[in-house]
Amino acid sequence: MGDPLIINGIGFAAAGLVLATFCMRSMSALRWVAIASNVAFIAYGYLEHLAPVLLLHVLLLPVNSYRLAQLYGSQTRSKPTGERKKQVLAPLDRNLFRKPTPAECRTPDSSGRNAAVSSARV
Repeated sequence: MGDPLIINGIGFAAAGLVLATFCMRSMSALRWVAIASNVAFIAYGYLEHLAPVLLLHVLLLPVNSYRLAQLYGSQTRSKPTGERKKQVLAPLDRNLFRKPTPAECRTPDSSGRNAAVSSARV
């Protein structure tokens, strides 16, 4: 159908864009590069008649576009113009490994009131 050198170049460019998404520090940049990789993989999948690649990226393109729109929507609602800060991806949720508060360690007893849970380890 087309020049194999150009088609392979599109495929390698798409793969490079996917690799680049793993290096992004901001969610906005990640979504933009992911959208570019989706477009490149759609072209590659179409030119090489690779239905699974084509289908995957046709489905991922609107997902990435929607998430990017959500990101810009949340930035405009939560921060006044001019005060937008670059959103940096957190490596882990900070609350994932925090110690629970005493109120979070209480469970309802038979009367419906909160009773302290024993902190003894099993």
